[in-house]
Amino acid sequence: MTGEIFSMERFSIHDGPGVRTSIFFKGCPLHCIWCHNPESHERGPVLQYLEKECVGCAGCVSACPSGVHSFINGKHRMDRGKCTGCGQCCLACPGDALRIRGKACTAEEVLQVIGKDRPYYGEEGGVTLSGGEPLLQPDFAAEILRLCKERGIGTCVETAGDVSQKAFLKVIVDTDLFLYDYKLDTQEQMDRYTGGSLKRIRENLELLAGHGKKVVLRCPIIPGINDTREHLKAIAELADRLSIADTELMPYHGYGEDKWRQIGKEYALSGLPNMEKETADICRRQLAGLRAGCHEKGREV
Repeated sequence: MTGEIFSMERFSIHDGPGVRTSIFFKGCPLHCIWCHNPESHERGPVLQYLEKECVGCAGCVSACPSGVHSFINGKHRMDRGKCTGCGQCCLACPGDALRIRGKACTAEEVLQVIGKDRPYYGEEGGVTLSGGEPLLQPDFAAEILRLCKERGIGTCVETAGDVSQKAFLKVIVDTDLFLYDYKLDTQEQMDRYTGGSLKRIRENLELLAGHGKKVVLRCPIIPGINDTREHLKAIAELADRLSIADTELMPYHGYGEDKWRQIGKEYALSGLPNMEKETADICRRQLAGLRAGCHEKGREV
């Protein structure tokens, strides 16, 4: 079974409990304007250029068979439309300024990397499939999860939920935990900031709840977009209605801005400051209070 990924991160501590190996899949149905992995949006290889690492040797110009690279007045230029993702320019670059993000690999090759980390998983750790959207490649994801479970390795899938229910059903048995990204609560907002179908996202969340799966709602909080009490209330009510135990707020940071530029895209939130810790803590306290209120209301009923 072959699929497409753009990164495998070892010893990760941010994508589920314990020490984890995170596998990042190519392709995503959403295009969130704050995304910190924009290289994942489309399937296929993407050329990343790190300007600060370029030594100006022009080795890429002669190495590229498609005429992507040129130097004009000492400045590196690229015609990205010509790039086939062959990677010859990357091999010729002495400064590692050029990188291809995205490659085909087999489930067995992924398991070889996972095997190196397995001694460090302990009781809580394991493997997380992330992206991009791993469930856009459901058969590949299901094969990795199956192989992990056969070896007694804990499994987690991070998803934005905007895929078919058939895709979820392919992975639901072999997934211990779903990290479910819940970003916005109106279709109008989604049309403006992320794309995708809010209806389908909610239906798939209900599917997981109906199967009794363990779910953590992960909610990015973006200043000026969804940092409102109304949004926090919607999260609390959704979690309460579906008996989702855990919610996690993810304060905005602009760490992905450089990546957008490096792959030739414009970052829509350029200049937006990272959310202050104090502000994030206020949002967390508000959400905790709203969740407690939902719980009390449910008990009264």
